[in-house]
Amino acid sequence: MTGMPRCAMAALAALAACSHKPPRDFAPDPGLVARIREIELRAPQWACPGQSFPVTYTAVLDDGSRVPFESRYDKDRPPSLHVVFLQRQSAAATPLEGGGWAADRDPLVSARTGFRLAAALRADPSVTGSATVAPDYGCDDHTFRFVGATGERGEAGVDGPEVTVRVGIGRSPFYDRLLVAAVDVADAPPLYLLADARTVPPADWLLVESRGGRGGRGASGTRGLRGSEGTPGCPGGAGGPGGAGGSGGPGGAGGRGGRIAVIAPEEEPFLAGLVDARVPGGDGGPGGAGGAGGAGDPGGAAKPTGDQRNCQPGQPGAEGAPGRAGPKGLDGDRGPRPTLLTVPLRSVFGSRAPMELVDLIDLGPRRRP
Repeated sequence: MTGMPRCAMAALAALAACSHKPPRDFAPDPGLVARIREIELRAPQWACPGQSFPVTYTAVLDDGSRVPFESRYDKDRPPSLHVVFLQRQSAAATPLEGGGWAADRDPLVSARTGFRLAAALRADPSVTGSATVAPDYGCDDHTFRFVGATGERGEAGVDGPEVTVRVGIGRSPFYDRLLVAAVDVADAPPLYLLADARTVPPADWLLVESRGGRGGRGASGTRGLRGSEGTPGCPGGAGGPGGAGGSGGPGGAGGRGGRIAVIAPEEEPFLAGLVDARVPGGDGGPGGAGGAGGAGDPGGAAKPTGDQRNCQPGQPGAEGAPGRAGPKGLDGDRGPRPTLLTVPLRSVFGSRAPMELVDLIDLGPRRRP
């Protein structure tokens, strides 16, 4: 496996995106297949979990010459070899059209093995090639924000969820000092984050926030009553004005910030300082809209009597004033101060930690950076 510059990676990704797929009956020349001895994979040295990366493939022939597997197809000049002739597989990445791969988002999947890529010639599966791409954790987002549910109409928002952050030090074939963090939220599966412990900042590397939910919107004000009916006559009586709209209801209060617990190993309690735990209250809900003013009556009908001939209908009543919007709800209170708990490293991640995580935890002596 050889390294690939980042600019080349971007160019290859763009090339793959513009590729044209060959027809289903497109097949390699059997004579060429018989001469292929192995497949070389050229991949980047590092890749981040959850991201895609390009890989190129080359057939090595029996005389040492090399023929590339193309990712593009031109019906007027079809390539002798194309990536569709390859069967590709990996336990930690998904093959993409055009030859690239999508790395598994879970960092534990590739922590010990990296992204092992394998390719075999469909026409002759005994002809294979492979490459291993090391995991890079520099692309990971170190910010996790969780919010309680928004309140029902006019009701308070739900308190922020309970969050547990576990931080420890492990080791992998790629990092002799590996920072491992797990974020547990209620009953959801844990979220894992890994990093090279020798390059991590000394504090606030991981931001975890449990915010209260927003208060519910206040109830809308009622519509004003319709104006009273004008009496018919000559002229007709004026219509009554519409009633004022009702005021909107107050918004619900924001929920309280959640509870956050940070668990760090007794052997290295300073790791808790890598976590910036925040528990702000939720925003108060907006007040309800004021009700529309009531419609004025159109006025009494003209009703001539005797010799009266030019009667006019009554003047329409004025529309009622709209109601006022309700006041915004109060912002929620901050949650309780985050708690810190130190336990032996073997207990930091609990008894239900996945085996991939258990394998990373180094219980032996460690060297300080």
